[in-house]
Amino acid sequence: MNKPKRNLKKAILSSLCFTLILTGIIGCSSNNTSSPKNANEPSETNATSAPKEKVKLEFYYGLGGKLGETMDKIIKDFNSGNERYEVVPIVQGDYGETLQALQASLAANKPPALAINGYPEFMKLANSEVLLPLEEYIDQPEYNKDDVLLLEQGKYKDATLGVPAYVSTQMMYYRKDIFEKYNIDYDSLESFEQLAEAAKLIKEKEGISGWSIMWYGEHMIDYARSTGGDIVSEDGKTVTIDSDEWIYAWDNIRKWIHEDKIMDTVYGGNGWEWWYKTIDNVMNGKSAGYTGSSGDGGDLDFSKMATGMQKGFNGSKPRPVAVSVMFNLFKSSPKEQQQGAWEFVKFFSEANQTASWSVETGYIPIRNSAVETEIYKNKLKENPYFSIPLEQAKTNGIPPFVDPTGGKIYAEIDLAKDKVLIENVPAAEALKEAKKKAQAELDKVLKK
Repeated sequence: MNKPKRNLKKAILSSLCFTLILTGIIGCSSNNTSSPKNANEPSETNATSAPKEKVKLEFYYGLGGKLGETMDKIIKDFNSGNERYEVVPIVQGDYGETLQALQASLAANKPPALAINGYPEFMKLANSEVLLPLEEYIDQPEYNKDDVLLLEQGKYKDATLGVPAYVSTQMMYYRKDIFEKYNIDYDSLESFEQLAEAAKLIKEKEGISGWSIMWYGEHMIDYARSTGGDIVSEDGKTVTIDSDEWIYAWDNIRKWIHEDKIMDTVYGGNGWEWWYKTIDNVMNGKSAGYTGSSGDGGDLDFSKMATGMQKGFNGSKPRPVAVSVMFNLFKSSPKEQQQGAWEFVKFFSEANQTASWSVETGYIPIRNSAVETEIYKNKLKENPYFSIPLEQAKTNGIPPFVDPTGGKIYAEIDLAKDKVLIENVPAAEALKEAKKKAQAELDKVLKK
């Protein structure tokens, strides 16, 4: 900042004194050296300097509804309490749009300081070698990494490239009044096929959809793995998404939606629009239940709704994924922004903070110690269903598939999902085509 010239300064002071004398407030002299300066008084330079501007930290994420509202509040709390950094939210429509925005910013060499990514999106970024290794941060004692759930999911090859923001597992939500009306005890249902029988009864009696299937690849993977299927063979060399187990689960769902019409799926729209419309349909009595995320807890009315664990198919045990949604930092960000982004990650990851996030959203907190907080315990007293996602994750949860192609196998599964759920293409046809393309991508990796 340039200092004003001395003569100009005197003129301003003289004018100010004259004005104050006329109003009878004070008398003064334009000679600022006429009285000795107090040793404790700040210098002219310091007194006239503006406060140092905070370091801006762009933060990309795609969260809607209660999730977005809760994240916004946490960011404001961080900004108001931190004198050095200011998080600037750059809100996207969903995880997919966040990835697209990140890819564009990285291509322009203008990455944000921080982002939240779903697991498939994290894998794509990890494979492209743009993410910052985080060992120097997570090894700091104040982070207490031994208290963090699923920290291992952030490892890619030999480095930790992401840390959990929150943990998700896919739950079953249903209308208590409708199930009770027809004496359907959700917990006593032994399989997804039995749930389909209940859906058929509800459709016949109520004229509404008996169950809603989310237009979501992770759910369709859960169904296949809960039939005994896997994405690749044990030796990691063969893609197995066209196996009998996958075809059985996916084609039954296709038939229940398109042929029997006892289930439905909502698709399309902007961002998470299809997700929230599915929830609205259940809340408004157009559907008796749906498969959703543990993170839906903040948007549901539990005077009407109940939470259940996933069901297996064809006599198999349910195997839902318990997955970490990741915080990611970027190699090409300035060092000061990397440090500031980590300050926000630590803030978000404190036991009380992650417990509060869990209470507001329904997601599983990332710290073991969070369940011992008063915030978490009080929520359990208010809503006993609140503990079911964590129980499912610990009882039946399995890790997500680590895609060695950097997400290309996941992408083929997602395309096949659209064909089955939307276009009514037989599962065998859709999955065999997806397997062929995914296998070609896997072969490229194996040859390196």
